[in-house]
Amino acid sequence: MALQQLKQNAYTSIYDTVSQTKQFMNEKLSEIATNLTILDNDSDLNSLLNRSDDAGFELEPQDYVSLSKSLEKVFIHRNGVMDSILVFYNNGKIAFQKTEEITNNTTLPLDLDLYTSKLNEKKNLSLNHWLIQVNDNQEGYVSVIKLLGKSRDFIKGILLFQIRQSYFKTILDNPIISQNGYLCIISNDEVMRFKDIDPKYELTDNELKKIFLEDNKSQGKTNLVNSSGNHMLVIYDTLSINKWRIAAVVPEDELYLKVEYMKYINLAMMFILIIIAIFLANLLANVITKPIIQLTRKINNIENNNFEIKFSEKQNITEIDVLNRGIRDMIHRIRDLIVKLETEQENKRLAELTALQYQIQPHFLYNTLFSIKQLCEMGETKKAGSMVLALSNFFRISISSGSEIIPISQEIKHIENYLQIQDSRYGDKFIYNIDIPEEMLNYKILKLILQPLIENSLYHGIKQKNEKGTIYVRGIEMGDDCYIWVEDNGAGMTPHKLKELNDSLMVKSDSDNQVGFGVGNVHKRLQLHFGQEYGLFYESEEGQGTIVTVKIKRIQ
Repeated sequence: MALQQLKQNAYTSIYDTVSQTKQFMNEKLSEIATNLTILDNDSDLNSLLNRSDDAGFELEPQDYVSLSKSLEKVFIHRNGVMDSILVFYNNGKIAFQKTEEITNNTTLPLDLDLYTSKLNEKKNLSLNHWLIQVNDNQEGYVSVIKLLGKSRDFIKGILLFQIRQSYFKTILDNPIISQNGYLCIISNDEVMRFKDIDPKYELTDNELKKIFLEDNKSQGKTNLVNSSGNHMLVIYDTLSINKWRIAAVVPEDELYLKVEYMKYINLAMMFILIIIAIFLANLLANVITKPIIQLTRKINNIENNNFEIKFSEKQNITEIDVLNRGIRDMIHRIRDLIVKLETEQENKRLAELTALQYQIQPHFLYNTLFSIKQLCEMGETKKAGSMVLALSNFFRISISSGSEIIPISQEIKHIENYLQIQDSRYGDKFIYNIDIPEEMLNYKILKLILQPLIENSLYHGIKQKNEKGTIYVRGIEMGDDCYIWVEDNGAGMTPHKLKELNDSLMVKSDSDNQVGFGVGNVHKRLQLHFGQEYGLFYESEEGQGTIVTVKIKRIQ
């Protein structure tokens, strides 16, 4: 199987060489064909050819200048491909040749039949033809011929591009196929090749052209036996520009010899890689094992509270066992530390929550005192006095002699003082209404429950709209429960934000990130004192306002 794969790889390598050579040559020859078309459509050249049809026509000096300019447009000698361009028309009335070195402005001796005879052999050929010619010295060259005339029966001249032999020699000789393998170009006319090979591996031109004539496939491979009895492999592809074949001719015994050589190379490489892998495995094992041994010894000494680490060569316990036990004990200790830390953090947080329920936001106090100062400076002593009284009552109820449970009536007075202070500051922004049934006023409630909710209604609802708003506080008792609603007609919330807020209140978590500290604090305090079925619930519509429901247990 491996040998077969190596043979297939050898075939694929030759196919790739042929394909790449074909692609490169096709691109270059396509450029030459494009230049030939450009020259054929040149207006100055066509005008000159038309004038030469007159019986008395003779080339003038300016005609040579015109011809030279026309040819110069497409003469691409800088790439080393084009050798010369020739124009021959109307039996030599216009005969002009341009080469890389010189320009010949004299009438050239040219037998038109020499260039048209091969074209006339086959009637289905077009007026453009690629011609390979090989001289007596076996030197090949390529001519690109365009016949000038309305049809094959009215040929009056030719345009001829001659391509350098060195271009094809470079392309065909550069790839190394094998010692006696070579690349060649096969056409109907000739076979072009340059490499000298052992005569016993020769294939005649007729044998190679037979492939071109009999095989209709554009690419493929075939096996031939030459006159010396050697088996030859021919792998070929076709140029799209002129239908020539690019072929690689390889002696099969050299190909298989190369495969055998590659097989031994691969076996040697595999053996070397195995040796390297074994060496690296041992090296890696030592690199990993040594630190593990050191680590286990350290863990063993640390468990004995001995931080002076000493390495001993004799151990009755395996390294992995010691490591597992050490990691296990370490996890237990870390877990205990985490529980202890969590407990301390929870106690700290509960203490902070307890302290916060007695705090008043500093900015509210500062702003209120500043408003009182302004009223005094304006002579509004009565309003300033009312504001001071409301502020003192606000503080008194907030403190409540240290009691956390107060009657609903005191909580209502607390929010009335808060609203009175805010009314003195923002009286033009809102009005408020409190409607709590008298029978509810003696029921108990946690203090500082309603004030944060009213503050939210004012700052996040009313003040977000450019019109005067209303804050409405109402209550009702139902069965064993009491309900208090704080409503506003402010900015409201989007459905997404409302759902996020209510979902966050439903989650039994200590995190206040989703609902804000004030709302989260109120909700958790209610649940801690009354049960999980009590607390807050929000209803809101964007642009219409928000309703907060406070559900508490009815306690005398």
